[in-house]
Amino acid sequence: MTIEDIEYVLFRHPDVAAARSFMTDYGLLDLATQDGRSYMRGYGDAPFAWVSEPGEAAFLGMGFRVGSEAALERLAHRFDTAVVASPHPGGGRMVVGGDPDGRRLEFVFGAERATPIPTGGAPIAWNDAFGRNRRGAFQRPDYGPAHVLRLGHVALFSPTPQATIAWYCDTLGMRPSELIRRAPDEAPIASFMHLDLGAAWTDHHTVAIVGAPAPGMDHVSFECRDFDDLGIGHMVMRDRGHRHRWGIGRHFHGSQVFDYWTDPAGFHVEHYVDGDLVNADTPTLDCLFGRDTLLQWGPEFPGL
Repeated sequence: MTIEDIEYVLFRHPDVAAARSFMTDYGLLDLATQDGRSYMRGYGDAPFAWVSEPGEAAFLGMGFRVGSEAALERLAHRFDTAVVASPHPGGGRMVVGGDPDGRRLEFVFGAERATPIPTGGAPIAWNDAFGRNRRGAFQRPDYGPAHVLRLGHVALFSPTPQATIAWYCDTLGMRPSELIRRAPDEAPIASFMHLDLGAAWTDHHTVAIVGAPAPGMDHVSFECRDFDDLGIGHMVMRDRGHRHRWGIGRHFHGSQVFDYWTDPAGFHVEHYVDGDLVNADTPTLDCLFGRDTLLQWGPEFPGL
């Protein structure tokens, strides 16, 4: 099963305009309004990364890019449904299915790629204990919203985490990067799962499943340009009065530097940079849940 990447998330918002304004400050770019849906894109080549339609607040699901017509046909067979034309920007053909917790899953092949938009930044030249790489120059990043390059992952709640983890592996071909247990002899309560791309390097997790009393979504996570971009994006969100959730810090699982915000409808979104990469040769790690597995440094997680 060749799923190349996750590319977009689907929401309903009571006030789509307010949600779109929030996501503009967060670092996405307004793209189009189509069939009552608002689409926003990042600076990378995905046709879009975020879509919301009006209605009672809900996380509806997510969309994945499929690598071949044959893979799309296999997905159609697995979900016992037809391949249809994608109604979204970029077009292409798609299969629509659902996961065991009722989230909508869309799989798209052949969508026209967007032209990447320059972010205006150059790679940071660091002066640290391992080398003085910036000489006679100054680190002066521009003030403004973060530059979101792409959707990186979703973290989902499930009342049946073991079964849901197995479903994502068996049905979509994902593989656990890390399994989380409360005790060594207990079944996993969570998993961070990556796409199986063989020897090719891929994100440490594209989907995370976390045990919870009811299905839901903890957060969606977008990769921004670099550490300064994340930090200045934090300042902009603060200056514009948005509600902060957690950060800045560095995660344990996946190692990302993170910063979380809460949109007007209560959905959590994460900026991240510097995440781990894995491939088929990377062993699955088995970890016990605890404070130290939430972060390596940063503020305490809210509620702990």
